[in-house]
Amino acid sequence: MKMYQEGNLEQRKAMFRKYLESKSLSESTIKQYVQYHLVCDAVLDVIKKESGKDNLYEVVDLFQIEKIYKECNQLPENKSRNNVYTASVTNYKDFINFLETEEAECLYGSTVTPTIISEPDPTERIAEPKLPAEPFSIQKIIDFIKETGLLYSDSLIKRFAFSLMSKRFLILSGLAGSGKTQLALAFASALVRNKDEQMCVVSVGADWTNREPLLGFPNALQQGRYVKPESGVLDLLIEANRPENANKPFFLVLDEMNMSYVERYFADFLSAMESKEPISLWDTNETKNDTEETDGVPQKVALPKNFFIIGTINVDETTYMFSPKVLDRANVIEFKISSAEMGSFLQEMREIDRDSINGKAAGMGADFVEKAGKKELEKDDKAVVTLQSFFNELKGVNAEFGYRSATEIFRFICQAKANDDATAKMSEEEILDAAIVQKLLPKLHGSRKKLEPVLQRLWKLCFKGADKDLNIAQEHVEKAAFKESADKIRRMYESATANGFTSFAEA
Repeated sequence: MKMYQEGNLEQRKAMFRKYLESKSLSESTIKQYVQYHLVCDAVLDVIKKESGKDNLYEVVDLFQIEKIYKECNQLPENKSRNNVYTASVTNYKDFINFLETEEAECLYGSTVTPTIISEPDPTERIAEPKLPAEPFSIQKIIDFIKETGLLYSDSLIKRFAFSLMSKRFLILSGLAGSGKTQLALAFASALVRNKDEQMCVVSVGADWTNREPLLGFPNALQQGRYVKPESGVLDLLIEANRPENANKPFFLVLDEMNMSYVERYFADFLSAMESKEPISLWDTNETKNDTEETDGVPQKVALPKNFFIIGTINVDETTYMFSPKVLDRANVIEFKISSAEMGSFLQEMREIDRDSINGKAAGMGADFVEKAGKKELEKDDKAVVTLQSFFNELKGVNAEFGYRSATEIFRFICQAKANDDATAKMSEEEILDAAIVQKLLPKLHGSRKKLEPVLQRLWKLCFKGADKDLNIAQEHVEKAAFKESADKIRRMYESATANGFTSFAEA
């Protein structure tokens, strides 16, 4: 305590920072506590009123700190920002108590003056120059991705973007090394301004049996403490929920999502997607604090409209299959490499410059979030007839879709029609084809006896006129109105014939 009282303002800030670091808080959380919350005008007015001091770092009397806390708790700004100011004051109070312990001497040393850390001006974040806003353009995104050297078809990039805009949970399935993760990273990197704050890439572990790797847990040994996950997912969620970040897109990329049972570690997210209710992180009985934050962690955290989740899956003997519950809540895009695409890759063998795309479309971020939040549905008679036909056939094998999937299909159709500004636009058949293969076919799995008849009937639904009588064969796929769906049905049919069993992921 003596060292703290004898130090200047910057030294005191440095000691508070070091204390927060010892609690394993994230850098973004520490910055909020040290640089912004304790020195904002509203809090400074309270400090001046209750203690006569110019800032909280000059206050060491616990009684005065408690009075400051109570006044800050009444601030409208504090309530609108999930009690960030009272959380900062609480951490400062804990810090003052800590300075009286023997542990403080171990942390700082008895004679060594703490290193002075020069903190940025508190107004710097507010004064950060704004990016010029521009409308979201899928054609520009396609161009930016191609400039990196990554090879994807225009239709695949469109399906990726429009799927995220219609449903903020997207699953990418397919061959290992086919570029699933790279497309997710390229797309997200282009739209964010600060990758460290707006993106989080997590490799799912085979030992994930609960939500702790994503959301952390209350510390059972230290009441009133919360252990954040090392993955950074919780920090990303907290940042996305801040009112000042409402127009910024935030991306969570879960790599190899099916390395463990998704229903175990991802259950809270799956539930929140549909209920729209926030995820509860800790119970009020688990902490002494009467604030709505513990170690910078709110009691509940929502999945905001600017938060997008992209999961990648490989299918082999080391992974687990997704349940209908998971598949029903996402668009599923399959990555496959054609002979022509591989030939093009082998001929060019270009160096990939992944960093060249960083922030190139950051000005579109706000418009992307706004467009993704639109829920308008447009009547499409052709889609109605087609979906009814597919529903009738899928119902025969208990793989029919519900109201949620139907709504999301129409939302995808609306997003694709409204936001395709590319030179070569997707036709109505291509859009509906993508919707079918992404939302209806993924839940198909079973024995040959069960699926062979329905696959034959679904094949016919992909064609028009006399072509409906064509047998299931690769040479006939190009004649289909719904080519992607016909090709997938063909592969599933051939897999069922050869192996006696088939599924969307394995065909």
